[in-house]
Amino acid sequence: MTITSLILVSLVLLHNARAENPNVIAANLSQTITANVTATFQKTFFFLLDADIVTRNPVRISAKAVNASVHNPLIVTARQILGVISFTIPLNDEGYQIYNRVARTLCPQWNVLPTSDLKLFLAVDVSSSENVKREFQLRADYVDNFELIENQKITANVTPSTPMYFKYKFKPNQLNGPVLVRVTSDSDTCATISVQADVCPIHDLMYDIEYDGMFQSMTRVAAITVTPGFSVTKDFVVVVVVHPTDYTCEHLGHELLDQIRQYSNNSKPEPGPKPAPLFNQRKNVIISVESTMTYREYIFPTLITIGLLLIIYLLAYVGTILETEKFIRGFNIGEFEYQNMSDGEAEAGVSNHVEGVVSPSLAPSDASDYNEANGLLSRADQEIPPTEDASKIAPTDYGSTTSANNGGYRRHKTNDSMGSVDYCEDLNDVMEIRRTKVELNVADLSVHSNDYKYRLYQWNLIPIAIFYALPVIQLVAGIQLIVHFTGNQDICYYNYLCSRPLGVVQQFNNIFSNCGYVLLGFLFLLIVKHRDTKYQAAVKERPILGRKYGLPQHNGIYYSVGFSLCMEGLLSASYHVCPTGYNFQFDSTFMYLMAGLLMLKIYQLRHPDVNPHAYTAYIFLSFTVLIEVVGVYVQTIYFWICFAVLYIVATLYFTSHMYYMGVISLDCGIFARISHFFRTDFFTSPKPLYMDRFVFLVLVVTLNFAAAILGVVFQPGDFPSFLLAVFLINLLAYFAYYVIMKFIHSEYPYPITIFCGALTMLTWICALYFYFSTVTNWQLPAALSRVKNMECLVLDFYDNHDVWHIISSMALFFGFVTVLTLDDHLLNKPRDQIKVF
Repeated sequence: MTITSLILVSLVLLHNARAENPNVIAANLSQTITANVTATFQKTFFFLLDADIVTRNPVRISAKAVNASVHNPLIVTARQILGVISFTIPLNDEGYQIYNRVARTLCPQWNVLPTSDLKLFLAVDVSSSENVKREFQLRADYVDNFELIENQKITANVTPSTPMYFKYKFKPNQLNGPVLVRVTSDSDTCATISVQADVCPIHDLMYDIEYDGMFQSMTRVAAITVTPGFSVTKDFVVVVVVHPTDYTCEHLGHELLDQIRQYSNNSKPEPGPKPAPLFNQRKNVIISVESTMTYREYIFPTLITIGLLLIIYLLAYVGTILETEKFIRGFNIGEFEYQNMSDGEAEAGVSNHVEGVVSPSLAPSDASDYNEANGLLSRADQEIPPTEDASKIAPTDYGSTTSANNGGYRRHKTNDSMGSVDYCEDLNDVMEIRRTKVELNVADLSVHSNDYKYRLYQWNLIPIAIFYALPVIQLVAGIQLIVHFTGNQDICYYNYLCSRPLGVVQQFNNIFSNCGYVLLGFLFLLIVKHRDTKYQAAVKERPILGRKYGLPQHNGIYYSVGFSLCMEGLLSASYHVCPTGYNFQFDSTFMYLMAGLLMLKIYQLRHPDVNPHAYTAYIFLSFTVLIEVVGVYVQTIYFWICFAVLYIVATLYFTSHMYYMGVISLDCGIFARISHFFRTDFFTSPKPLYMDRFVFLVLVVTLNFAAAILGVVFQPGDFPSFLLAVFLINLLAYFAYYVIMKFIHSEYPYPITIFCGALTMLTWICALYFYFSTVTNWQLPAALSRVKNMECLVLDFYDNHDVWHIISSMALFFGFVTVLTLDDHLLNKPRDQIKVF
């Protein structure tokens, strides 16, 4: 005999015995019953149910204790065919508040088909554990408006002791697409919204609501997207439970972060929350179910996006073909004084007056005159006796500092950027002479063939990206599976009002919108490769063109920038699989790389012999990412002070390095050399030797010092965004300086550069507007972040942040092309005529 049969038999026996037992009472629905019970005198109430009604509307029982206590409560047990519900009155909810009135909705009976000879009964037992009369009130009613109808709203009033739930049934024509369950309220009272399969038992208590289905904490907005395959019965119920306190909505999602920050403040976190009880916790909610896009309807917006990017591909292809022809036609050396020379004669003719190198055949006095004529920065060079043996004044080991017999002054030697070059004794002195001239040209800073050095940027970035991306993908995939199987939608910070799921992926639109980074990054790589191939072919035909004309064409950093843009798309998509405050660095890491590499590339355009190794650059950028991660978890005044000090020191070093063209090396003698340079350059000279660089770097130092001080004073909570903003501001400042100096020196870029620059500004303005129109905020708890959620903005598929992804990818691409073509007009100009700034 099955359990259902036993329950039915028991109900029949009790029904037959109710006339003989005064404690078994027949009761009517929708009537309030008042009675007393003791430990030895309990009561059982039988309610006769209408089979036609109960299959559509479940029964809700409400009980109120008049004089019961927490230590001696009344016990109410409701028995029906599909299960049993039991609760106590008063209800002590998590130890925070006592409720004398409790209401529960019984398990729906829509799967029960009554037979002709058996009626449906509801039996409610009321008992007490104390032999004292306890008065109570009992009432049972059918739940009106129990079924949720698409695009119709149901209003409910819920308290911690009176949870409620409602049913939604998928229609046959909805089985191909999800629906959106939207719950809104004008109250900040904390609640939990759960979507569960319509299978008994329904979990509608604080301690069991997370056992099944999907759930979210809520203040004013909650939204859960439900797919037809969510339930085996193809139907679901929406459960609303109000919390006795607001702690969950004010802290959920930030408990770990709060504890780590407390430890970083040297204060031990409390073992558990002890919020004060809140009385009259009551919440009016409006529940509605809305149809959303079907999977088939995803095709149109995705194709529109791909089509837009393909149009950029087509325009870029046509523009690249046309501009590359102009790029190569710039090598018409018939206009120059070397037109009647062979390559060898031209190289021999320009070697002395173009390179600016002191010939070994020059007498020491001639070299000294050469130094004075070029306005050398280091006065110590002129203090060295001309008869001194060269072996005494030249560095004996590359990268070291040796003493010269010149009054105690330690003669400093410059680290060149190519460690694989075979140096002669005086090469470092010649190199310092070159770099410290008042009027520098590109020929002075392009002595070495550094193409291999810059190729290292791209080849080193590939393994870095692979080893970084693999654990990222593994981690976010694991988090997504956890969210899928636990149903906890407070883990990930999605825009739930514009959620377009696909399979186990909750927010497919946020992931797909990153395709612009990948596709446009790949397009930039193709453009660089095409230009590189054409350039190498032209140089192969006339080698002198690659050595004496235009800026040196080292494309390694360009390849790295394009690859970084592709990786930004991949890692941003990985981050948006489950965006949280703990993995935000996945989304921003390659933004740091792009900003840093682009600054290096702009600097390298006219300083090819001064730029750092790829190893040095990537170590510095990795250290930046490390500081970013620490800044997420450690938000103390000590961290900000340490960061400000490190940042100011780094700013001083880099600005000194830029001002002196790499003459200052980072070693034990750096402070003595900086002191000497300041004495000779600022205190004994009426004005700085390099006025344009001086003015720019003073502005940069002021800007960065201000950023460091503002960070200490205001301590912004979103440290990664603060640090990224600092990078981007420095990049913008240096690019602006570079462009201004070009116009000062009458260097006017081609129209394609101006056009791409205008597109860059326009797209960045639009992109930043959508970036600051945030729809989530991982600095807030999940329930408060969800208040910022907004409807889809474009094609009923993309929200504000998706539009930011698409437009910012275009802005980055146009910006890269602007830098790529910025100096194309100089390709037919001798390097000794191209100024360095």
